[in-house]
Amino acid sequence: MKTAALISIVFLLSGCVVADMDSTNYEYVPYAQTYQKADRIGHTDRQQRKEDMYSCGVDRNINLDDGKWNGSSAKPGETLQQVAARDDKLKRCMQSKGYVALGYDQCGPLKAPNGECN
Repeated sequence: MKTAALISIVFLLSGCVVADMDSTNYEYVPYAQTYQKADRIGHTDRQQRKEDMYSCGVDRNINLDDGKWNGSSAKPGETLQQVAARDDKLKRCMQSKGYVALGYDQCGPLKAPNGECN
């Protein structure tokens, strides 16, 4: 009887645990790091990338390293269409400078980066 109760408790409790499930799985690299030079993925010059992003229209007052800004961040009074157009303009401009835009899933979470998004 005690053994059956113990086995039942173990099975019930094991169903409540999900391995490696915590909020840090959803903390990603800053948006700027998703832009990588096509021929230097994982080794892109960070300072040059910043300058290229600023020359492509990103406000120089924005800290591209803190992770708070992304291309889809709306400015006060901006419509969704304006945000999308601005983000598209940035992507086209960066592509013209030899960058590719990687997805956050291609970079990996901050706690376990895969080395593609420096």
